[in-house]
Amino acid sequence: MKKQKLALCIAVAGLASAPAFAQEAEAPGLNVDFYGHINMAIMHADTGEGSEQYIVDNDYASSRVGARVSTDLKDIDLKVGAHVEFEYQHNPSNLVTPDDRSIKGEWSERHVNLFAAGRYGKISIGQGSGAGDGVTESDLSGTKVASFPDLALVGGALRFVDGSNIGPTLFTSVRSQDFEARYDRLRYDTPAFGPVKFALSQGYKEDQDITEVAATYNTEVDGLGRLSAAIGYSTKDENDAGKRDLDTVGGSVSWLHDSGMNLTAVYSNAENDSGRDSDFNMLKGGYRTGKHSFTVHRAEGKDFNPATVDAGGATVGAVEGSDVEIYGVAYVYQPVKRLDVFFAYNNFALDADNGDYDDVNIAMIGSRLKF
Repeated sequence: MKKQKLALCIAVAGLASAPAFAQEAEAPGLNVDFYGHINMAIMHADTGEGSEQYIVDNDYASSRVGARVSTDLKDIDLKVGAHVEFEYQHNPSNLVTPDDRSIKGEWSERHVNLFAAGRYGKISIGQGSGAGDGVTESDLSGTKVASFPDLALVGGALRFVDGSNIGPTLFTSVRSQDFEARYDRLRYDTPAFGPVKFALSQGYKEDQDITEVAATYNTEVDGLGRLSAAIGYSTKDENDAGKRDLDTVGGSVSWLHDSGMNLTAVYSNAENDSGRDSDFNMLKGGYRTGKHSFTVHRAEGKDFNPATVDAGGATVGAVEGSDVEIYGVAYVYQPVKRLDVFFAYNNFALDADNGDYDDVNIAMIGSRLKF
């Protein structure tokens, strides 16, 4: 209840802070930046079990509210503050199924941390993004709300079907492997070295120790357009009887030409000593003009959830020798700055050693309103 009340207060205060959804409010000695968005869509899914429609919260950019509060310590040239953000999803697009189309929403924390920033960089402590969070998500195409690298976030609970046999879900078959997202951590971000920044984080998630490092690069060249890139590495102690570590490396690069043509590429690999060695890649090309953005993409995930042998000798894992290919298109129309109207379509095809699975097709049309 306390989380719900806090998040509701943030939402109400953000909407009431100024006319026309103004984001910034001034308080004596404090800078307060309220923000949030609602992201709803109609999703149609066609699987080996039949077709169904859903009204969902688009998990590519889940509905949320948040606030950043800061103050300047001018005597020592330092800014200190706090970042709080909560997510609220009604019918999350990664959880709905034909048997469970209505899922009651609940508040969940995304960021609850303190920070201090100055000439030597920024230090953050608490629940928040690790250094590698978002490294595989560099994207200048304008279609990220409808064509996100972690494509299984829409339709993730739906299953591949092999004849009369129910197979694995999309979520257990293919993921973008974008490191460890958010957790309790101490994070340091360096000041910019020209177009390059570095970040390091150390913390834990569900009693699993995590270390991450990352670098980002952003620049603009006259006549050639904008370039955004990132690369990162993480290691997580999976804390089981074998004390195995999961090592993840990955990155992304996105280029937007002045003409509006753009190209984005993503790659990641996750590996541990118990037999996992999973790869993900995505290539997306598109065109932006005025208020319109259009892209086509192809992605592939290999051996995300392979069969392994646990400490007791039992074989576990949903898919053996899996190779999931995804082809899709996305379109985003932005009539005004705070509103996105989008359409997306994805075809998921699973090729595995232990079955002959039907494709899963998912179409989505929706809108995101930011405030």
